[in-house]
Amino acid sequence: MKILVFTARPDLGANRRLVEAGQGAGVAVEIVDATQAVVRTGNDHTDILLDGRSVLEPKPQGAIVRVGNWRPETMLAMVEALQHAGVPTPNGPEAIRVGRDHWLSLISLARSGLPVPRTLAAMDPEKTAASAVSMLGLPVVVKLRRSRMGVGVIVCRQRDHLESVLDSLWRLGDEYVVQEWVECGGRSTRVLLAGGRGIASADFEAAAGEWRSNGARGGSARSAELDDRQRVLATAAGKALGLGLCGVDLLDGPRGTVVCEVNPTAGFKQVEQATGIDIASEIIRYVVGLNPGAID
Repeated sequence: MKILVFTARPDLGANRRLVEAGQGAGVAVEIVDATQAVVRTGNDHTDILLDGRSVLEPKPQGAIVRVGNWRPETMLAMVEALQHAGVPTPNGPEAIRVGRDHWLSLISLARSGLPVPRTLAAMDPEKTAASAVSMLGLPVVVKLRRSRMGVGVIVCRQRDHLESVLDSLWRLGDEYVVQEWVECGGRSTRVLLAGGRGIASADFEAAAGEWRSNGARGGSARSAELDDRQRVLATAAGKALGLGLCGVDLLDGPRGTVVCEVNPTAGFKQVEQATGIDIASEIIRYVVGLNPGAID
């Protein structure tokens, strides 16, 4: 059995862990540098080529897409090609598209009745800033709609700073949302889901002098035991976005637990180290299960 892993960063430790987990399960895991691949379609035939070779021949029994937010639409063309070829993958292109857009994901979560931070989307910087101060108060968090790994996420504690940030983003042509500040003491909880089942969870704490708790910004992780509400919220969030494989970030604030973000390609190595759970093997088992009977 062969499983493809599409990634913009083949050297990541998480990708190596998936290869190791595949070896332990008797599954050949092939890492595909998505930045070097070419998607071809026409005459009712779609293919993905790498150095002139089709990675869909012989046909893989599954695929994992870890494309992040780098050139998202171009990367998602590969997911659409996988779908067209009938290759099972945990997350379809539309689910990834929604999960990678803060506004679209928040709308989907709110529509499902899940608690999320109050968030504004608008265009004119001055009107946006005035509305944010009036409706959300200060401080607020400005997020690029497709921010990743904490990059493009800015806390604004003063109105003039907020106006300046929004004006700069507007002039650059970037789209953004403004979100209420959830006072959580620099802590968050990440729940990793596979097939709607929680496979591991960890509490993250921001590094000294930092307010963002995610590991990419230096946050530390320790194993977490979820309470019933956290477990229900995380599972419901993944279902609301139609994601089979994802990470759900929860914040505990003054008004209770809210779903901050659902990441279709969440990093898992730090959670794996903190919990001692073999997350890579859990992921491989889940993907294998999407194609029952594929292993001889």
